[in-house]
Amino acid sequence: MNFYVRIAGIMTKEAQDAKQSNWEKIRFNLWLYGLHFLAVVVLGVSLFPMVYWLHWVWKAMAAHSVALKIFVFSCSVGFGYFLFGTALIFSCVLAKNLFRFRIKPGLFRMYSKEALHWMGYNSLILIVNGAFLDVLRISPFQALFYRLMGARVGQGVNVNTAGLADLALLDIGDNVLVGGGVALICHAFDRGFLRLESTKLGSNVSIGLGSVIMPGCEIGDGASIAPCSFMPKGSKIPAKGVWGGNPVKDLRQERREQSKTDL
Repeated sequence: MNFYVRIAGIMTKEAQDAKQSNWEKIRFNLWLYGLHFLAVVVLGVSLFPMVYWLHWVWKAMAAHSVALKIFVFSCSVGFGYFLFGTALIFSCVLAKNLFRFRIKPGLFRMYSKEALHWMGYNSLILIVNGAFLDVLRISPFQALFYRLMGARVGQGVNVNTAGLADLALLDIGDNVLVGGGVALICHAFDRGFLRLESTKLGSNVSIGLGSVIMPGCEIGDGASIAPCSFMPKGSKIPAKGVWGGNPVKDLRQERREQSKTDL
């Protein structure tokens, strides 16, 4: 009798798990539609100052010649783009706080609330990078946006890439140089789970173009990463080290060993 009771309990639990899994998948798809709608709203709100400015300029130039009107209007588009970008930054930060998109280190199920919040958080970063910051790399707008999104960014930081994600988990020291095409991320997917880990760059660090820095990595003060290098999850680079390769290795140590072999 107890055997059949246990079997029935297992079947009931499996049915509940399947029902829960289906609901989470439905919620996930609805969330995707919601994020697309949020993107439309954020972009629309951010475009308003630019469109209003251009409308005012066009009306103000109504009495002038067509050529002068078009010239002034064209110059105004450039200024309007900065109005749009600034509004976009603050609109995304407002949306992040309004919808409480928070990310923290940990291991979360693919369809969990934490994973959905992570998606919403990074969708806002993608919008700002794609529509504005990718055009204006190494600018004060970058550091402003990163800090407002929760990143710890030191002084004199130059970032020449749009490949930064999970900003709230980034800790960047002073005088750091991140080369073009670098992917600096704090997330990874592992067998149906989302893993979030903090990544830390010390002061005076340089990362060569095209390198990939995975979650949980730490780079010590004054260290240098060669171009097109790959740092696996949880890698630790000592201070003033020179590392590179796929996966990264100590290039100075490699040269010393090579010199001994040549002798």
